[in-house]
Amino acid sequence: MISWTDVVGASHQPRPVPAGRPDPARGAGPTGPEFLAAGRPEAPPGEGPSGGTRTAAARPSAAPDRRDPLAELAERVGAKALSSPDVLGLTAGPRGWIATYRAGPPYAGVAVHDAVIEVGVVVRYGRPFAEIAEDVRRLVRPLAGRRTVDVLIGDVADGG
Repeated sequence: MISWTDVVGASHQPRPVPAGRPDPARGAGPTGPEFLAAGRPEAPPGEGPSGGTRTAAARPSAAPDRRDPLAELAERVGAKALSSPDVLGLTAGPRGWIATYRAGPPYAGVAVHDAVIEVGVVVRYGRPFAEIAEDVRRLVRPLAGRRTVDVLIGDVADGG
């Protein structure tokens, strides 16, 4: 399992740097012309290690817009769950496991798996939890396809 601290590297020792590669932690490394040219953000055409020019495909802004279908599904499921009058918000749960990972920050409150969609909600006090969970399940089920829908009520807030 990968925890958030594992992702950002806070719990790991630094990895050894392969031979011939600059060490970003120390700022030391090879100083040959190919490394110096590659390190320059604005190397003129023909001076980089490949000797070629930059193309539009090399720029991140020119890359085609590819969205993750599971992330899009998670966002649609979250919007449907929030459309219930008794749902005040989404929650990743007590351990933060209900989330869909995507480019950028994770989408907390909805986890899309192969066979299950998990939805974590914060609900308004007043109605029985089983009824609220069934309402959320009923709203989300058309988006789930053949997946089952599990609803976690992670917190309760005043009716206001």
